[in-house]
Amino acid sequence: MDIKEMDIKTYADFKEKNRDASILILPIKRCWLYKIASEEKREEYRNITPYYEKRLGRYMDSPYFFVGLRGGYNMDSPFIVCRCRLKKGEGVEKWGAEKGERYYVLEIEKVYNDF
Repeated sequence: MDIKEMDIKTYADFKEKNRDASILILPIKRCWLYKIASEEKREEYRNITPYYEKRLGRYMDSPYFFVGLRGGYNMDSPFIVCRCRLKKGEGVEKWGAEKGERYYVLEIEKVYNDF
């Protein structure tokens, strides 16, 4: 399935329409981005490191927060916005987590392709 079939916008589209938006942007492999956009994958994982502690730690006690997931580093990369909850825990192996490893788990509540 390609980007046009899923009606996923690009990061450039988002920046053009939301110049003052202040959300966390995380890069992600395109295969996972498409699975999240289609609601097949409901979690995204980040290692528990000082890097992600600085970026994600402040959301641990929030009922939800918004994150942009970008399938690459270019302005024309596919891009979605998700409403998430954050917890620490183990992930699902078929969604890319390693067995027995603890992660920051972004539980995806809603996906926004239309911004």
